[in-house]
Amino acid sequence: AIGLVENQSDWYLGKLWKNHRPWPALGRGFNTGVILLHLKKLRDISWMQMWRLIAEKELLSMLSTSLADQDIFNAVLKQHPYLIYKLPCQWNVQLSDNTLSEICYTEVQDLKVIHWNSPKKLKVKNKHVEFFRNLYLTFLEYDGNLLRRELIGCNNSKVTHVQEALNAIDEDDSCYEFRRARVVKHRTHLYYIEYDYEPTPEGNDVTLVAQLSMDRLQMVEALCKHWEGPISLALYMSDSEVQQFLSYTLSFRNFTAAERIWVTILFTEMG
Repeated sequence: AIGLVENQSDWYLGKLWKNHRPWPALGRGFNTGVILLHLKKLRDISWMQMWRLIAEKELLSMLSTSLADQDIFNAVLKQHPYLIYKLPCQWNVQLSDNTLSEICYTEVQDLKVIHWNSPKKLKVKNKHVEFFRNLYLTFLEYDGNLLRRELIGCNNSKVTHVQEALNAIDEDDSCYEFRRARVVKHRTHLYYIEYDYEPTPEGNDVTLVAQLSMDRLQMVEALCKHWEGPISLALYMSDSEVQQFLSYTLSFRNFTAAERIWVTILFTEMG
């Protein structure tokens, strides 16, 4: 009923440091970063009641969890091992400080999920972290539109209505960009960052609305400092620029702390 990859460290064996007392688990235990659930089977065995009873019993002696839901899952599986379905290790390659995941990726070529299961995330220290960090950062820079295109050189007899309309536009026309914009349908992502603004009781809020591209992003910080009301921003960006924008917002306190900024992303490449 529950598909999990075995935990790739000695955490549940209690060998990481002196007096380390982990929650009960089957062998090395299982990592819950990637879970496959058979919901019907879980409902049939009254899963909600099962895990609560076991968790409450363990908490009498453990007092708290160390690894949140993972500890509870492992305690349940310790008592009911028939519930576990072991997933192949490549579906959850775990990269913590104490990882033993090298056993997995030296034997398996086709890795599916890389799991930075440490609070340090990309700053974790292990033998091959540099390779996986570079792989991850390279992936972030991919232009998602490339994944939607046909391979170069492949015959494709189908021509969309949009493509027909674009082909009909004279590229030498001084208004080409405007005519093209009438035809192209851009991908749009509403509420790109969390937005949860509560209007004032008086109902007289004024929203600052702006549209900009990546090269004007630095101006947003000044806007946020001088405008205390709600802000609606439409950003025109490529896939890779969106990732840069996300990194920017995480380092910019006014963006992460205030939920008064409504951001809509309009991707430069058409969908």
